[in-house]
Amino acid sequence: MSERLVIPELPRRRRTLWGDAWRRLIASPTARLGMAIVVIFILGTVLAHFFWPYDPRTDLDYSLKLKPPNLRPTPEIPSIHPFGTDKLGRDVFRRVVHGGWNSLRVGVISVGISLTVGGLLGLLAGFYESVPLTAGERMGLMAGIGLALGSVPAWIAGQPVQAVLFAALGAMSATIAASWPNGRRWLILPAAGLFIGALPSLFVSPYVALVCGVLGLIIGGILTFPLGGSLFSNIVMRLMDVILAFPSILLAIAIIAFLGPGLDRAMIAIGFVGIPTYARLMRATVLSLVQRDYVLAAQAVGSGHPRILFRHILPNTLSPIIVQSTLGLGSAIIWAGALGFLGLGAIPPEPEWGAMLGDSYRFLTSGAWWAVTFPGVAIMLSVLGFNLLGDGLRDALDPRLTR
Repeated sequence: MSERLVIPELPRRRRTLWGDAWRRLIASPTARLGMAIVVIFILGTVLAHFFWPYDPRTDLDYSLKLKPPNLRPTPEIPSIHPFGTDKLGRDVFRRVVHGGWNSLRVGVISVGISLTVGGLLGLLAGFYESVPLTAGERMGLMAGIGLALGSVPAWIAGQPVQAVLFAALGAMSATIAASWPNGRRWLILPAAGLFIGALPSLFVSPYVALVCGVLGLIIGGILTFPLGGSLFSNIVMRLMDVILAFPSILLAIAIIAFLGPGLDRAMIAIGFVGIPTYARLMRATVLSLVQRDYVLAAQAVGSGHPRILFRHILPNTLSPIIVQSTLGLGSAIIWAGALGFLGLGAIPPEPEWGAMLGDSYRFLTSGAWWAVTFPGVAIMLSVLGFNLLGDGLRDALDPRLTR
């Protein structure tokens, strides 16, 4: 009797969606090139920031003003400057490397602001456009509206307690909306808003109390309206449309003119301008997911809205958001360079690519091309890297594009 040859079954390699996306990403030459550029810039700027100290306030040598690039010392230029020197004799290579820390930091933080605020607003607007609010959610929403609107008279009067009181008034308006008749509600809430706005402002001046009282009256009237999910979604998206109606560069300049120049203010301005992009993208993605079978099944078994939002819907919105964030980093670097070129970004002598362009472009006529070329090339390569990586991520995270 012959023996049967038994071939042991090899264990199958476990595959995941993210693993498949990673394999598609590294298989793309475009994505690999973009990833290599991004990694070089990030490693170079981070390592230089922590292991190659640089003090721009003491870095100057007038004897080396606008010297061309050199790779070995000469009698005229006793030191090595691969990218030449600028108008103050500072090494352009060192400033480009350290300027990358500021430019990339502005890009990351501004995209983080846009993604956090815009993504959350779009997530809530898309979900509650077709899902009714619960009592607790309505109370939280009205409290948030009261806090946001109340911050205006609180800022005018310099009384932060007013914003807290308006938040409490908003929460109270949600609890009494169903029990009080319309006439009584329209009388009590505006009167309470007038009282909250005017009384703390009397400690400042009667004129401030008058202005804040009128604002409080208006806020109380707004809180009287029974706000539902669809109305909330419409309000949020119309606010996004208002922001998009302004030219982006002019809006960013206006914000910095109000806040004052500086990298921190540039981050806030760029982040604010980018909020509508993420809000609209997130809302559109959520609207396409909210009627999926797994969401309806979660609602059927009694899952709460936070669990549905953050367990079932949010993970499925990550693909387009990751792609948009990667592409947005390149755009934010361009915005930071534009604001720095206009003198609204980094404050001299802090190195930043756009500010370096603004300081040196006038020397092109004298033949000092290196002072402008290398910061411009740094901006171009970094933006190119993020754009190539974003295109590769789009193809990798959506397998339908590769079929």
